[in-house]
Formats: sequence, C-alpha cells, structure tokens
Amino acid sequence: MRADVGTRPLCSQLSSGDGAAILVADFQPLTTAPRLSGLISDAATGHPVYQVDPRGALSGDRLYATLPDLAEETAASFRSGESAAATGQRVFVVSHCSAAGLSLRIASLLSSDREITAVLVQPTWPGAEHVAERLAEFQEKLGAGSRPSPDLDGDPWSCIAEIERLMTGDLAELATRLGLGAVPRAFSELQVSYRTWLAFLLACRNDQPTKAPSAAVAVSVLTDEPGFVLPGAAPGRCRIAPPPPAEQPDAVTPELAAAVLDQISSY
Repeated sequence: MRADVGTRPLCSQLSSGDGAAILVADFQPLTTAPRLSGLISDAATGHPVYQVDPRGALSGDRLYATLPDLAEETAASFRSGESAAATGQRVFVVSHCSAAGLSLRIASLLSSDREITAVLVQPTWPGAEHVAERLAEFQEKLGAGSRPSPDLDGDPWSCIAEIERLMTGDLAELATRLGLGAVPRAFSELQVSYRTWLAFLLACRNDQPTKAPSAAVAVSVLTDEPGFVLPGAAPGRCRIAPPPPAEQPDAVTPELAAAVLDQISSY
C-alpha cells in the first residue's frame, strides 16, 4: 500500500523581496497547526522566504537520504533559483526542533561566498532512543502493540523499507477491524507521514556526532533549555535568547515567527 503522493520539492520559494533571503527548515505537523515557514513568510515583508521540506523530499519512492545529501541538494536548489542581484547577499537559515542539524549543514555550505546566520528554534538532536520512541508511539496509534524495533544500525534504506512493510500490515489490520472494505486513502497518507518522520529522524541520528558549523556561520538560538551549548562547539559559540511564552515548548505561533524575525533584524 503506497499513497499516491509524489516527492515534493526540497526547497521552494514562498515569497519574494529584495532583502536578505530566509531559508526555513521545518515540517508539516501531524495536525492542522501552521508551519513556521508559512508564518515567517507572511510576516517577513521584503524578504524572499524559502521553505526547506526534508520530509516532503522523502514522501515518494525515496525512502531515505542522509543529512549531508539533503543539505547539498538544498544549497544547490537555492543557488540555482537565486536572482543574479541576490547572489552573494546575506542569508538566514532558520530551523525548528530536529531540523537544527540539517540547517547548520546548509548554512556551512552557503557560507563559502556570503555572510550566513543560522537561527535555531528550540533545537534538538535526535538519537537512537528518540527514533525508537517515535516508532513505538506510531505503532501504538495504529493499534499494533509493541514489537522489537528494526535494526537502526544496519542499512538505513532497508530499515525504513522494513518499517513501511510493517506499517502496511498494521494499517490493513486496522481497516479490517473497523469493517472497511478497503484501506482508505487517508490511511496511506498517514503511513507516508509516519514513515517520513522516522526516515528523517534516522538521518539525524546517523549524522551524529554533530559537526560544528563553519566559523564563518553566526549562530543565534531561541531556546528555554538551561545552559544550552551547541553540540560540537565551544561554550559561547552562539547568541542565545528565550523564545516567547507558549503552552507547549515546540508550539508554532505568530509570536514565535516574530521572535525569529527580531533575531534576523538584529544583524
């Protein structure tokens, strides 16, 4: 069972302008909540805003990609779409939660010929335990019960293919329990959503230990984590500020987008 969903562009432009470009690596939530890239695009008057969608890039037949590959493809896509007038201008690379590692790689690649600032919003670096926890959570939601996690240390493409195979069976059993004649399209779309989350988290896990960004990259962090230190970098490597108050630490709100733009306007 495979949803009829093609691979979406890894980097797409949401808005235009003559100001510094803003690349936002974020994800479509499993709810109807807004994306940070969309909120920033709505509020960033005069800035070209680009959405970097790593899960979208894994939504078709491409089951897995490494973080370096995703970063290189994003940088190449962005460069190819730039106007001649914008080439060499400062760029801000924004990330949300687990996209931090990807954004730092993108920022380092783009820093060879321009000023770059990475803005990390509530950054996290998922490990094997996090991948296993999310897999168990998705299995529970599908009513599959607990089962041993596929080998996360083996071939990652085979690992994600096995996860997809198991989810296909779980959803077929769920449809049968619900008395449905066929597996609904919504189930297939749910499978794609779960699979792409796990594929990206596995890529983050496989990219550790985290590589510190190039010294040419300025780093600004919005976090409520006490004593935050950028992995792989010396203490004091980045500028740190608290995010706006929210009911949940990872909530995406207009206030959060405004806080990101405040950081950008300070450079």
